Amino acid sequence: MRKSFYASQSIYSEPGPYRETLMRGGVEPKSIARWISSFMQHPRGAESEERGFTPEQAADLELRSVAEILSVAVKRNLLEGDSAQHKVGGVCRDFAILAVSRFRERGIPARLRVGFADYLVPGHWEDHWLCEWHDGGRWKRLDVEFAAIGGVSFDTLDLPRERFLTASEAWFRIKDEPAIASRFGVSSLNLGGEWFVAGSLLREIAALRKLELKPWDYWGLSKNLSPVSTELSQQARTTFDQLASRLKNADVDGNGELEAVADWPLPKRVVSFPQGEPVAVVLRNS
Repeated sequence: MRKSFYASQSIYSEPGPYRETLMRGGVEPKSIARWISSFMQHPRGAESEERGFTPEQAADLELRSVAEILSVAVKRNLLEGDSAQHKVGGVCRDFAILAVSRFRERGIPARLRVGFADYLVPGHWEDHWLCEWHDGGRWKRLDVEFAAIGGVSFDTLDLPRERFLTASEAWFRIKDEPAIASRFGVSSLNLGGEWFVAGSLLREIAALRKLELKPWDYWGLSKNLSPVSTELSQQARTTFDQLASRLKNADVDGNGELEAVADWPLPKRVVSFPQGEPVAVVLRNS
């Protein structure tokens, strides 16, 4: 049988010379999550509130590949338990892609899912990325950060579908209820609305095709929907409707590449906002 599309590494999930390092820390999802959290720190997490988040860690947010993240962790001796060093700075996407890489390295199908969670900030659907992996029977959604720290009443190793809306689900939700659009985004940065969900649609389609972007990357139609320009034209809205419909009708429960979105062009470069200012980034292609 042909190996699952999602069981092989992508450009950004490939661990490169850090393959042996990647395979530390146990094989169960909870152990993987705890291992990742032992050397990574979110800028808005509880740990940052207690210890702060340094300029060095802020610069880490621009790391895109698993190999780059692990190289910094090794350089700072974090994997040997050096608590004097600052952890690698990363957001939900970075925690999740490390788990995705770990599963793929064992031949287990895994991928990033881009969407919005209702359990991060009360009253909001916060931008959030998860690791989705296939246990041989079905896809399970793993919230790497919360699986490591706990603090919620539901299973973060098999996240209930109603607690996380994918980008396409969010798009149709706000289409039915336009008044709630502002609740979708990043509340701490006062970013949200239809334009934000539109950008997430494109980041979701890229992730499902194994081009794992950053949460602040914009390309194609979304390039004009950055934090500095949030107006959505009717033509753009129609195109995003079509894209969301494709994602809704794609065979997301299967293991193969999603034919419904396989012809959607992927970017060679993006406009990125890692520190709030636009930066042109040429993506790796090999």
